[in-house]
Amino acid sequence: MTFLSGISRSAEWLLQFDESDREAAASLIDEILLVSGEAFQRGMRRLLDEVVASRPSADGKIALYAERPVKKVFGKIPAFFPDSRHGKATGPGVQPVRADPRDQEIGSEGVVAQLITDYCRQNPEVALSHPGPDKLRADRVGHIVIVTDFIGSGKRVHDMLEAFRYVATLRSWRSGGRLKFTVVAYSALTEGLYILENQKLKPQVRLAVGCPTLFGGFGRSASVKMVDLCRRYPPRRNNPFGFRGGGALIAFAHGCPNNAPAMLWSRADGWRPLFHGRSTAATVEAFPVSETQALDERAQRLLGVRSAQEALSAPTTKLWVSTMMVLAACEDGARDAKAVSGRSSLGVAETESILRFAQVARWLTDKLTMTPLGRKELARLRRRGRRRPVLPSKDSPFYYPSQLRVP
Repeated sequence: MTFLSGISRSAEWLLQFDESDREAAASLIDEILLVSGEAFQRGMRRLLDEVVASRPSADGKIALYAERPVKKVFGKIPAFFPDSRHGKATGPGVQPVRADPRDQEIGSEGVVAQLITDYCRQNPEVALSHPGPDKLRADRVGHIVIVTDFIGSGKRVHDMLEAFRYVATLRSWRSGGRLKFTVVAYSALTEGLYILENQKLKPQVRLAVGCPTLFGGFGRSASVKMVDLCRRYPPRRNNPFGFRGGGALIAFAHGCPNNAPAMLWSRADGWRPLFHGRSTAATVEAFPVSETQALDERAQRLLGVRSAQEALSAPTTKLWVSTMMVLAACEDGARDAKAVSGRSSLGVAETESILRFAQVARWLTDKLTMTPLGRKELARLRRRGRRRPVLPSKDSPFYYPSQLRVP
């Protein structure tokens, strides 16, 4: 198992820090949620399957559109389909990816567009890729879904939703209860989610995993130290926490978002970034090869255990380890499911289920603060006299209240 701080690329990057700051810098990059290509595909397909299952009409289809920047016209957001702001919208579909002739680089929208294409090919009876008004009408689409890898500030998704809102036909369908809007993303920052919650179309947002951040990924005291570190490296950087101060600690196999701390991707004043050009290709050896490995690495850091591989391989002990990770995240100050998910790397849906269970077991309060019983359960994992905690095994099982069931 290789942590991000343990690869040669990171060793070179760490040499730029003062010796007294290197340990903190290594701890910071080890908290980055590394999302492999396989994990991304698996998580996104699971979310799309959930959307399909929740269709307003069983014989209707969902329309999938890759998130894209919306180019304003005379300072205003245009309607998504040409000449559709007034009257009946007609016409063919839109390009999945729109390239700027002045800049031929394709970002994460290319990866997302390919995901949509593959999903629609495998599920032609329920999903359409980037259809136009004519196809939406002919196939009785009742669900428009914007698909993206990551919601940072939320501005791009917000503007795209506004472009859809300016299509008169879609407004009419929505007001008549015939059309819903959903945003599907692998992860998101709280700030971006807040922007979408206040968007006029009121889209439902589905996430695979919460996003760990510089401000909530280390516990209260350690976060202050990490914030200070990012202010000082690289020197004289105006936005040390990333675009709009995001502080996102996440990196995909296809790239690192600009909402991550600048020390990870900036080249200001000759700084040599870990993710040059926000590409993660040079660090691919640190990306987990399986979901179990990803959880094991997170358990080692969050719980301080030697290894959770064996415990994570069996359903009962996996639930116990996952629950302890959730409790530890709450102990560090996480106060909602998405924050706990980001801290623990567990999926949002699984985290919500465990939180309900922990409340039934009286390990957490309704506000997700620890109860004496919850502290006692964590204390069992952190026994004194041991260098590092030991997880349950067949020979030494821990009590787990399996008779409790979430209503």
